[in-house]
Amino acid sequence: MVYPLDTLTEPVRPGLNRPQLIFFCELENPELHALLVSQQVLPTLAAAGYGVALATRKLDEPTAAVARLLNRYHIPVIAWLLLPPGEGFWFHLQNYPQAIERYRAFHRWAKSGGVQFQAVGLDIEPPTSELDRIQRWGVRDLARRAWQARENVLFAAARAAYTELITEIHHDGYEVHTYQLPILADDRRAGTTLVQRALDIVDLPADVEVLMCYSSAPLDALGNDLGGALITSYGPVADSIGVGTLSGSAVRNSSSAGSPALPWAAFERDLLLAARHTDTIYVYSLEGCVECGLMPRLTTLDWQAACQAVRWKQDLVGTVRSLILVWLLTARFSRRLFPWLGWGLFALLFARQVRAALQRGEGR
Repeated sequence: MVYPLDTLTEPVRPGLNRPQLIFFCELENPELHALLVSQQVLPTLAAAGYGVALATRKLDEPTAAVARLLNRYHIPVIAWLLLPPGEGFWFHLQNYPQAIERYRAFHRWAKSGGVQFQAVGLDIEPPTSELDRIQRWGVRDLARRAWQARENVLFAAARAAYTELITEIHHDGYEVHTYQLPILADDRRAGTTLVQRALDIVDLPADVEVLMCYSSAPLDALGNDLGGALITSYGPVADSIGVGTLSGSAVRNSSSAGSPALPWAAFERDLLLAARHTDTIYVYSLEGCVECGLMPRLTTLDWQAACQAVRWKQDLVGTVRSLILVWLLTARFSRRLFPWLGWGLFALLFARQVRAALQRGEGR
């Protein structure tokens, strides 16, 4: 069913003590339509002022109809721009021409379908083939890849093309949200582009940059939960934070199927930690929250409740980030450092020779 608009309560807008939640949603029709009209999902989203980042893998009429339904309920809609599954889902250095064509196709589709989007979301992640290869590498392979990253010939052209694309998106009237790996902040802190070149990702001038600080991780030694450590560590430099993932068949069959599910207690912890640093939180995913029955809990969540990250996991993430920083700074200055070290060694040897000569002269 579709609920009449006059049954909705006045929206509760985000304020100083209440962040806005934006839910990633990967479902396609008819499952997506069924999700929205079931269990009071539409009234809940509208009344709470929540937004939806709608995956746009298919630029068809059923997807446009769902977007118009969300527009009708005045629910903020972000176009989560994705490539079709056969083309790899997200964007990176290697496929920037496809990203440009995909956006232009989306814009034509949105205009012809009478769909209103608040923003366009660009998902920047390494190529799937590269991720699979890196998982099989050892330390020596990773070091070699990092060294070779200096010569990534695609980087400059791709960064320029994506920057021009963002200008085009702004010209068309949309905000730009980018979904980035947290390690991008380490690259930026060190003043390098080495991480970007090594992983085939790119730092972009977005209106809202979302650092995807998921606590769920397939690491048995950590209990498959990073304990909110990424949020605490990267939160101070984040425009927005992504939290998740949530359990459910919708998630298990998605592009994030490798991520284990977070229980409610861990999910609540991550939301509260993220709210300390930002007023915009992305949640993965809407279908997972609905399937787990979490929407009512979210609307009554006490955003002032006490919480903290797991201390030892926070220390672990801090140590790893420090090592990354040392590595990046070493790589940044190594080409200048070694020549200066050579001159310093020459000066030291020269001084020793002069002192020895002076000593021999005094002995005479």
